[in-house]
Amino acid sequence: MNELEKVVADYRSLKALKEDLEEQLKDIEREIIVYMDSNEKLAETGKDFTIKLSTCERRTVDTKRLEADLGSLAEYQRISQYRRLYVK
Repeated sequence: MNELEKVVADYRSLKALKEDLEEQLKDIEREIIVYMDSNEKLAETGKDFTIKLSTCERRTVDTKRLEADLGSLAEYQRISQYRRLYVK
C-alpha cells in the first residue's frame, strides 16, 4: 500500500468514526430536549453544566421565484469560491 492509499484509508476510517459520533451526539441532544420539554424548562444548571433551550428562526429568499418575478439578480449577487475535497 503506498502512502496516499494509507492516508485515504485513514481518512475513510476517521470519517466513519466522525459520522458515528455525530449520530450519537444527535441522540443525546434529543434526550436532553425531551427532558427539557417534558419538564417545561428553558434552562437548567448543574454542578458543571448549563443548558439553555431557545427557539431560533432562519429566513431565506427563494431566488428562483424572485428572479421569475423581477428578472436577473446578477448585479446583487456576491460570489465566493472555496475548495471542496471529495474522497470516496
